[in-house]
Amino acid sequence: MEEARGVIQLHTAVLETMEIPLTDAWGRVLAENVVADACYPSGDRSTMDGYVIGTEELPGAFRLVGEIPAGVVPDRALEKGEAMRIFTGALLPPGGGRVVMQEDVKADGIFMTVEAFSANRFIRRMGSEARLGDVVLGSGTRLGAAEMAILAQVGKVRPTVFRQPVVRHLATGNELVDASQIPLAGQIRDTNSTLLAALLKSTGISLEDSSRVVDDPQSLVDVADGEWDLLLVSGGASVGDYDFGAEALRRLGFTIHFDRVNLRPGKPLTFATRGRQAAFVIPGNPVSHFVCYHVAIRLAVECMGGSVGQWDFLSLPVEGGEPVRPDPRDTFWPAQVFPVHGELKAAPIRWSTSGDTFSLAGVNALVRVNATSPADGQVETLLLDLPAGDR
Repeated sequence: MEEARGVIQLHTAVLETMEIPLTDAWGRVLAENVVADACYPSGDRSTMDGYVIGTEELPGAFRLVGEIPAGVVPDRALEKGEAMRIFTGALLPPGGGRVVMQEDVKADGIFMTVEAFSANRFIRRMGSEARLGDVVLGSGTRLGAAEMAILAQVGKVRPTVFRQPVVRHLATGNELVDASQIPLAGQIRDTNSTLLAALLKSTGISLEDSSRVVDDPQSLVDVADGEWDLLLVSGGASVGDYDFGAEALRRLGFTIHFDRVNLRPGKPLTFATRGRQAAFVIPGNPVSHFVCYHVAIRLAVECMGGSVGQWDFLSLPVEGGEPVRPDPRDTFWPAQVFPVHGELKAAPIRWSTSGDTFSLAGVNALVRVNATSPADGQVETLLLDLPAGDR
């Protein structure tokens, strides 16, 4: 798989960049460094409701000379022996150097008496979070909720991001019918179209088009050609008489970079490119689709969108689930990862065949097993989603 992923990265083209409204930026990848347009905070500000006094003032009585709500610029400086009522987020006046919490004073509207000093001065200093010109988000950053808030804070309302790929999906098979239909003898409902659309959506991508195609290479050629960035063909990836995926791509002028991987499930996975377009032919069973998406297809999606695909495994102890056996092929076993008393555990699910869609319920990880996997109860685990709550 490492070699296959290297081939995918080498031959997958990064898409062009574009400016978009901030409201549409969630899940996209920045194509520029974003810098602070000012100092943050823009001045020394109070972190508490209380009273502001001079830096070197000692506990005692202070004459109250004003009030500073948030959003108001102080109209005078503080002199020695004076204090001003101040609120969280408000600017300190010139001469102010310490905020005393309101819980530590007594005040009668004319004087304020400090009863206790804290070592904390309760001030956010000007520029302590970012200074003018500081890079606050780097190119290649994927924009989540927090990153979008940072863009809003620095006034970047039209960030430059990488374009998202246009993805087409073709489900091949004479036996397939729509999920809304009752299958006749020899027919099955098409689950892969729904599965791939949901997997892409979890990566922030909308599936542009999904169609079903009969088992005929010319029909696949006729439907597959067109303007798109990534083509996903379900089925037609093995070596049977009706597996036409790679042949159709060759007729369309694609270069086949590999048509099988030492992978289970998903051995006949095919990857091809034509110019800046990329295509995968995926073994038809849904568990194969699920695994192939996470170990290969998602990498191409991320490369096109300007990010670097992560391939980091955790070594986790097994807690329950099905026993996993070493295999000559690189096996990615669907599993559930969950915390037990603060420690993550992996439970491989019961997986009868790669056509067992029901086995994918609740899966949030893939456990990696091969011929050299240790038998000490620790398994290499690829997290797909955050685990659910403690058990």
